Amino acid sequence: MIEIPLKPARTRTKQDYHACNPVHVVWELTLACNLKCKHCGSRAGLPRTNELSTQECLDVVERLANLGTREISLIGGEAYLRRDWTEIVAAIRSHDIYCAIQTGGRNLTDRKLEAAIAAGLQGVGVSIDGLEGLHDAVRGVPGSYQMAFSALRRAKAAGLNVSVNTQIGPNTIYELEPLMNR
Repeated sequence: MIEIPLKPARTRTKQDYHACNPVHVVWELTLACNLKCKHCGSRAGLPRTNELSTQECLDVVERLANLGTREISLIGGEAYLRRDWTEIVAAIRSHDIYCAIQTGGRNLTDRKLEAAIAAGLQGVGVSIDGLEGLHDAVRGVPGSYQMAFSALRRAKAAGLNVSVNTQIGPNTIYELEPLMNR
């Protein structure tokens, strides 16, 4: 079971403010994505042609550790669509930096989740934008709601810290309360 700290790693101290430490970093690791979200600001889908190599990513982790980073949230697209994502997770954890991913959960298989946990992943945030019909429409893929909840349940059962992200808009706001009570 993963030990939950009393204070989140991202809690900033006076020293962090004075030193301008990047305590919590949200890292868009790739644009590769298997959803077609209507609200995607990154226009994710295919990976960038010039995405960082594995070694460049490991160098970024080293530099962030040297700057005092204590939490890294990997996002995309879908971070787990990179072949080297568990190597990056392991590098983050080797510096005792808290590591989580934010995901739509589509095709976050047991195998991928188990590999990430073995690498040291500590948290999973899943995007859920409304009840099933609306969520699937917003995410652009039928069945994405069921896959998101499946990923959330499996991550929780594995002992990871879990959270849910929701984008709020004119169509989703009315489903927040029923979603929260689900």
